[in-house]
Parts: sequence; C-alpha cells; structure tokens
Amino acid sequence: MIFSYTAPTIARSSDSFSIYEGQAKIGSIERFFTKQTRNPIYDVNIRAYDDRNQDTYTISQKKIKLLGETKWEILKNDQTIGEAEYPKGLFKAHQVVFSLEGYPIFTFKLKMDGTAVILNDNDEPIGSSERTTNNQHTYEGEVDDHFFQMPLILFYGLVHTFWCSSNLS
Repeated sequence: MIFSYTAPTIARSSDSFSIYEGQAKIGSIERFFTKQTRNPIYDVNIRAYDDRNQDTYTISQKKIKLLGETKWEILKNDQTIGEAEYPKGLFKAHQVVFSLEGYPIFTFKLKMDGTAVILNDNDEPIGSSERTTNNQHTYEGEVDDHFFQMPLILFYGLVHTFWCSSNLS
C-alpha cells in the first residue's frame, strides 16, 4: 500500500486535516495537547476519526521523558487496544514500537538520511516513510499490504504519531 498525506504546516497546530484514499475521504486526524510539558512540541497526542465506520482512535501520551521512556496508550472509541513506546537509550535512533491487539508488532525507525523504515517484530523491513516537503509537512511511504490489515485511518494516525514524536529523540 502506498500512502501520502499533508499535515498542518505548524507542528504545534491542533487543526484537523483530512485523509484520502484516492479521491475518497476516509477520515481526519488532529493533534491535541494536554500540557504535560512546558514545550508543547514534546506533547504528542493524536486523534483519528474514521468516516467509514464512525470509530475514533486516540493515541494518547501517558509518559513523557526526553531521551526515552515515552509511552502512548492507543484507544478505539475509549477502549484500550494497544500501546506504543519510544525505547530507552541515549544512542538509539529515533524509533517508536507499536503493539496493537490483533495485529503484529511493528516499529517505525528513523534512518540517518531522515527517512524512516517500517520493521516487523523480527526487524525485517516491511515499508518506508519520509517527509517529502518541509514547508507543507507532506509525508508519504509504502507498507506491505500482506503484513497487516488495520483500519487505514488508524495506520495514518500511527504514522503521524511517529513523525510528530521525532522531536523527542
């Protein structure tokens, strides 16, 4: 599957933006802030609305610590369905590990060239992602369709969580 979306230009924006599959709108994503930190750029919380089945996915930061121990709870309609974690380690590359009920564990990991690789639980590449423009914050990539079949809007929300959290490393 190939994916692409454009987020608000201001990283601290809580403006909602639409997500499309081809020409059809599948939902919207917004970032929200809980004032857990003095600098809102480190407060990474995402809400994704699925227009197809009216579900709401929330990726809510539960623990924030620079250089590790950052954790998120992932909810579907206010029910916990998984978690994400930024692994500890001063010298680790920026990465977020996602663990969701009913889906294989996978990791987004930033590479030295500023692109990201998506890895399965055996650290084998199953996809990639990158920021294609700095002015508009456009992100794109691809992921192996056979690896998992989750709601597209949830996947986009997870991608956006990874890119917004890149300031935590």
